[in-house]
Amino acid sequence: MTRNFRYPFGAVATELAQGAAGSVVTVGVLQFAQPAGPLIWVLAAVAGLFLVYFARAVVRYLTRFELDERGIRALGPLARDIAWPDLRALRLDHYTTRSDRSGGWMQLVVRGARGSIRIDSSLTGFDALAVALAEEARRRDCAFDASTRANYRALGFTPND
Repeated sequence: MTRNFRYPFGAVATELAQGAAGSVVTVGVLQFAQPAGPLIWVLAAVAGLFLVYFARAVVRYLTRFELDERGIRALGPLARDIAWPDLRALRLDHYTTRSDRSGGWMQLVVRGARGSIRIDSSLTGFDALAVALAEEARRRDCAFDASTRANYRALGFTPND
């Protein structure tokens, strides 16, 4: 049975708006204020960074993930496929936005023989996907580091290793 997961529009809407607004403002300043030489390069670099940020949000929105008996696939502009026999490691990180470790987001990194897939917790069904991946990694005898084990326990899953 194939299970599909994707980022909802709301998860990337803020990033899209920030990237677009930043690009428009910096290009607008370049176009209409006519800054001096060195400032032109700084503003152009900032506009480029905003465009990359916007493009990254578009890629995330267009990417969907498939999980089935053969492996996991990221389908979209930056497609990647990791077959279960090629699974090498699984890492679940928590990035906090507060000193008391509340808030923030998680990121799951699935490493295969030829690359990795990164998945943020804003993905619809992230918890179910993370648990399914942990169960498969456990079947394949992939070791979990202490941080990954603690983060899985926070999701309500206890990896046995």
